[in-house]
Amino acid sequence: MTPSAPATPLIEWHALLQVLYTSVALGLGVVVLFSMGVYSLSLFRRPESTVAMRGLSMTGMGIISLVIAATAVWGFLVIINK
Repeated sequence: MTPSAPATPLIEWHALLQVLYTSVALGLGVVVLFSMGVYSLSLFRRPESTVAMRGLSMTGMGIISLVIAATAVWGFLVIINK
């Protein structure tokens, strides 16, 4: 009689917890970044904002938009490669 292979669990709890932690962190992170972008836009559109403040707001919106887009691209690449 040959020995049988050890039984593998039906659910890999460690991998499931990693997915949970990653999705919560990325979900909250994107929401916070989007909120910061909206706040930067509101600072940019205020009539009492100085030229320097508008320039910083525009730079902030650009950086935040790039980070959000990079996160979306990374997510698509993870899905495609799985």
